Amino acid sequence: MIYLFFGKDIFRLKRKVKEWTDEWEKKNGRDGFARFEAKNIDFSDLKSEVSSYSMFSAKKFIIIDNVSENPKLRDAITEAGDYFADSDNIILFTERDFKPLKSDAFLNFVKKKGTIEQFDVLEESQLADWIVAETNAMGIKIKSNALQELVKYSKGDLWQVSNELQKLSNYIQFEERKEITLSDIDKLVDRVEDSNIFSITDAIGARNKKDAIVQIDNYLKNGGVALVLFATIATHIKNLLIVKESPSSSAGELGMAPFVKMKCTSQSSKFEFEELKKLFNLLVELDRKMKVGQVGQEEAVEMFIISL
Repeated sequence: MIYLFFGKDIFRLKRKVKEWTDEWEKKNGRDGFARFEAKNIDFSDLKSEVSSYSMFSAKKFIIIDNVSENPKLRDAITEAGDYFADSDNIILFTERDFKPLKSDAFLNFVKKKGTIEQFDVLEESQLADWIVAETNAMGIKIKSNALQELVKYSKGDLWQVSNELQKLSNYIQFEERKEITLSDIDKLVDRVEDSNIFSITDAIGARNKKDAIVQIDNYLKNGGVALVLFATIATHIKNLLIVKESPSSSAGELGMAPFVKMKCTSQSSKFEFEELKKLFNLLVELDRKMKVGQVGQEEAVEMFIISL
């Protein structure tokens, strides 16, 4: 079984590949799985990988990325044809910037013998539908005027939209709400580089207090909202605590996206369970004090980092 995923929408392409990979690992672990950059493998290596025996899995799952970077390999696969098409193994080719031509022999071979999925950049109406589906998966909603503003702002960049939605979700859930409003978009979106706020939580997860302090200072100096940062930190610590308590549970069972579960699994290993519990309880107490005016928002963030 052969497949080709290609297109300019790298976000959806990578997500689809990850979904397939996660599903394979859920059933088979890493047994029978292999992934190669096309430029680093020749035809004999690929053929050997396809034909080799897997001890625990009846078939194999092989991914070859950026196949156009190795024309000799492409031509050899096309010539071998049925050897790959008739295999029970799953063979997936991916291509980021593939410009198919009607005369392309490799493309015609996959069209005839396999399955092709193209990931084009979403039009505005498609992007709006995608955002609604994402918010539904998060268990939240978004008002129509907020949706329109986010679509207009994003310009089709799903990496950025995904980060914005995660940030917005953290914020409204912290406020015990379930719907993103236009006010939330105006307040939170495009105030500061989105990657910065998540690099802060990564520094916290790595227990790198010095790096976290520097990044928090930069975030706030560039217009970042202290309450949004506090809410994001609180959500991250809560996720670390959940994963630490139930390490064998799947992402779905924990109510997390797979990439969040994977990151939290790695970072939670740097903490003892009681340490995470203590940090989370501190955040709850700081939240209470902010709401009654006993501490300011930036002061609450600072007090948490000091305790890390």
